[in-house]
Amino acid sequence: MPRPGKINLGLILSLLLNAGLVAGVAYLVFGPKPTPTSTGGGTPAPLELPAAGDVSALGRVQPAGGLIGVFGPPGDRIVKFEKSLGERVSAGTKLATLSGEDEREAQVKALEAQIAEAKALRASIEASKAAKLTELDAEVNQAKVSSEQDAVALDAKLKAVDAQRKRAKATADRLRSAQASGAKVAAQELEEADAAVAAADAEREATLAQQQKLKAVREEGQKSAEAKRKTIDAETQRALAQVPLATLEANLKAANQKLDSGRLLAPTAGSVVRFLSKQGDTVTTQPVLQLADTGRVVVIAEVYETDVGRVRQWLTAGKPVKAEVDMRVLSDGRKLAGVVADVTKVSTVVAKNVLTPLGPREDADRRVVEVEVELDAAAAGIAKDYLGLQVRVRLFTPVK
Repeated sequence: MPRPGKINLGLILSLLLNAGLVAGVAYLVFGPKPTPTSTGGGTPAPLELPAAGDVSALGRVQPAGGLIGVFGPPGDRIVKFEKSLGERVSAGTKLATLSGEDEREAQVKALEAQIAEAKALRASIEASKAAKLTELDAEVNQAKVSSEQDAVALDAKLKAVDAQRKRAKATADRLRSAQASGAKVAAQELEEADAAVAAADAEREATLAQQQKLKAVREEGQKSAEAKRKTIDAETQRALAQVPLATLEANLKAANQKLDSGRLLAPTAGSVVRFLSKQGDTVTTQPVLQLADTGRVVVIAEVYETDVGRVRQWLTAGKPVKAEVDMRVLSDGRKLAGVVADVTKVSTVVAKNVLTPLGPREDADRRVVEVEVELDAAAAGIAKDYLGLQVRVRLFTPVK
């Protein structure tokens, strides 16, 4: 037992150690943070704190038009890629050959051949119609000529009959006049004269009947020719309807659309920036590769919701905001220059951050507003090789 009034050294040492431990924890939690620096590798430095009213934020490098995914028909296999990484392409350029292209092209060619045959058959049907109509017209013309000749002959015959009757009538009238004046006229001679008149009348009636018959035959011939013409038209239309040209053309249009959609073509001009599949893979519903127009590169900065008001105020006052981008991956430590041109480059939506600080003591859960920083030509030429890189952005307070 320690005696009263004596100092317990063990207890004192224990108290001193506990006090030192508490002080160390307090220093780590509440003590000053290390000064942020830009490094070329290793553990990233913490997000820089804004100085003199500047705004600091995390950002990501991306093309101004974003990344464009190029899709293919699911189920096809990638035979080979036609372009390499970083290669510049124009809109409509073939990017890859797919296994189903030959089949789709063969289907298009087969339909084109069927359409050519259908068109040839329709042309043959039309030619047959034309030939039949020509033959019919020839028959009608021949019948018309014959009818006209018959009509002329009947007209001449009627005139001859009329002249014959006139002579016979004159003879009969002369004999009767002589008999009436007391001359001796043989009865047989008078009968013969009357018979000649009667014969002429009968011949005239027969000729008129022939003319009526000829007229009726001509009218019937015209009706028959018109009926034959209608029959030829109907037969032609029926034959044409049996040739499925419209259906074949619709199928060809659909096949061409399927062929076009089944090709892996560049939807717009740009550079191949990423392959998401490799040769031999089967195409799924995911993009096969990505294109981007790397001529204009921007940085999307995630500005704290409490800082974005100042940025808006600067831009609303008509003062473009200069920016400095620390990429951290450049060996010479260069920082890239950019600018926020106007207030339209500031989003109107406050959302949870997408980018997360890499430091273990940084705030990983923030509410931010996206601000687009456009890099100048020199900076864009460097940044285009680091699309998707997380960077640090400082927005400078405009000089008054």
